[in-house]
Amino acid sequence: MPENALCERMLEATRRRGYLVLCACSVAVHAAISTRELPHGNWRAAAVALLSAALLPAILSRRVSAQRLDTLVVWCANIGASYFLWDFYSRGLELGARESLTVPLFFAVWFGLLPLKQAVLRGGVLYVALAALVLRHWPTDPVPLLYTGFLLFLIGQMTVTGRQLQQELSRTARYADLALTDPLTGLFNRRSMERRLEDHYSLQASAPRSVATTPPATGEEATPIGILLIDVDLFKAVNDVHGHETGDRVLVAVGQTLRACARSGDLTVRWGGEEFVLLVATGERAALEHICARIHCALAEQDWPQALPRVTVSIGAALSGEAQGAAELLKLADRRLYRAKDAGRARMNMDDVQANDLSGDNRVFSAAPLELVSTR
Repeated sequence: MPENALCERMLEATRRRGYLVLCACSVAVHAAISTRELPHGNWRAAAVALLSAALLPAILSRRVSAQRLDTLVVWCANIGASYFLWDFYSRGLELGARESLTVPLFFAVWFGLLPLKQAVLRGGVLYVALAALVLRHWPTDPVPLLYTGFLLFLIGQMTVTGRQLQQELSRTARYADLALTDPLTGLFNRRSMERRLEDHYSLQASAPRSVATTPPATGEEATPIGILLIDVDLFKAVNDVHGHETGDRVLVAVGQTLRACARSGDLTVRWGGEEFVLLVATGERAALEHICARIHCALAEQDWPQALPRVTVSIGAALSGEAQGAAELLKLADRRLYRAKDAGRARMNMDDVQANDLSGDNRVFSAAPLELVSTR
């Protein structure tokens, strides 16, 4: 999963947990207050407890998107602030600890979820109205009001700073995604694949040479991997006949098909042009052959839009154990890819050519097409 998408998902889960804790605390606190005040005819705390409880299903439901949930919480803060001012005025209260703890909740919601101007406007109106209600019986002690204002300023400053840090982290993750993702197909790009191969061979080189009964001290082992170098057959003709826009749509469709055929833990890469790479977490030839058969069958059975021409692919396969490094492995897979093309295209090749015997020749090699394995 791209890094930015993972960060967004983690952020949404964190927000939902925060809302859940906030509402649960509101239910508990106002329920406790209502047990004391309800016998005296004060139903306000009980109403707040019920409203907070009614918000819990929306927080727990995955059908309510994070954006709608944010909007709902903001509206609850707006209503809650209005209710707070009305209750404060009607009962003629003095500014105490209970009020000083309630007001910051509205500030935290507004500054955390709204644009800065809207948050400042709502926060300013709330504080000015609160100050007017407190100072209506002059002379009065201004210290609680000043202390509350200072506390609200700190909360606003901290939430704005936290949101700026979040935006900066999201921007950094987005740039990282762009650096490692192909913009056309959305697949990982060549740099991602090279990094994975370098990590694999570096870990393999650092592993003990002798056979050991226990894993390395680091707890990591260089698990075998396979590589499928995939080239769209006669793609130049697609561009020449149907245009480059149609060609781009074909590449996107092929990329989606490859991603669907990949397994969990495999890496689907656009190598460049009409070439793709699939890094498979396996050291078995039979597994590579099976995935190649799935790819050919999926392309043959693909429900292509009428505007898109059907295409086939040629595949060169290799296992990491056949090469001593990433460059050598890619060269071996590339050689086998061209053998598959020389043999008639629309097939996979994994013959016994060695990585140290890659001299060029123009002979046609036998590489029989794979028996298709239905993906349906």
